[in-house]
Amino acid sequence: MENRPRKRWIAGLLSLVQPGLGQIYNGQLRKAIVIYILPLLLIPIMILCLNVRLVKVCLPALVILAVTYYLWAIIDAIRTAGKLSSEYYPKRYNMLITYVGIYLLGMVIFSITSGGIRSHFIQAFTIPASSMEPTILVGDRILVDRREQARNPRRGDLIVFEYPGDVSKYFMKRVVAIGGDTVEIRDKQLIVNGNPMKEPYVIYGDRDVLPAGQSPRDNLGSFIIPADNCFVLGDNRDRSLDSRFFGVVHKSRIKGTVKSIYWSWDGKKGSVRWERIGRDVLQPNRYVQPTADKTGSG
Repeated sequence: MENRPRKRWIAGLLSLVQPGLGQIYNGQLRKAIVIYILPLLLIPIMILCLNVRLVKVCLPALVILAVTYYLWAIIDAIRTAGKLSSEYYPKRYNMLITYVGIYLLGMVIFSITSGGIRSHFIQAFTIPASSMEPTILVGDRILVDRREQARNPRRGDLIVFEYPGDVSKYFMKRVVAIGGDTVEIRDKQLIVNGNPMKEPYVIYGDRDVLPAGQSPRDNLGSFIIPADNCFVLGDNRDRSLDSRFFGVVHKSRIKGTVKSIYWSWDGKKGSVRWERIGRDVLQPNRYVQPTADKTGSG
């Protein structure tokens, strides 16, 4: 084949479109394969972060690694093209159709991989409502653990689940009781297994106490939570649509357990809430367990 020197701008542009394409353009097939495989290593790293509860540390580290990897792939492709700017004999795969095919294949793999991560490991959600204030504010973006064990929540966990009235909508609430627990609400006071609960994270926006005959908001008769179900409430107790109104949530509807806040935007002020980024949603307002647990679980 005739001599076709590599051009820096083409190598850089291809790497900008998709890391690894610039290396293929430069004839570095093995390096390109490594570049395509490297991002897959982020999956076990994310799982490790979830296990050791180091999301606040790992999240910025992963962002830095991703940006560094992306920039390195572009710079490496440009530098290599510079060295081949005077002499390069194209490989058999140095064709436009090859670049397009690899790009499309990479997009398919990325789509499948990211879909698998969202379905089985971790997924991001945006909070549009105020029912979980002050724990979660409008504009917070949260990371949800989607692993199997995270779909079997304990008391005090924040979960994302399909709204029983419309499965296309996702709600986030706090689990206050699980299967086998006895729940009662008496004049706004939550009682689990006969024990009044201490909930330092809860706020009340209405001083009025509604009788049971008018609304279940402030008074709810005692009943036992069925197996494989949980009773959920919002922390903004008087401004929340929750189990008091739509009943218990079956574990098959649970999408996962909230881990932390990865981004927060104050729409009213038009600014980032930097102090909330990386915050563990269960700290420091850890749920206070009943003093006597009749179920002996969680």
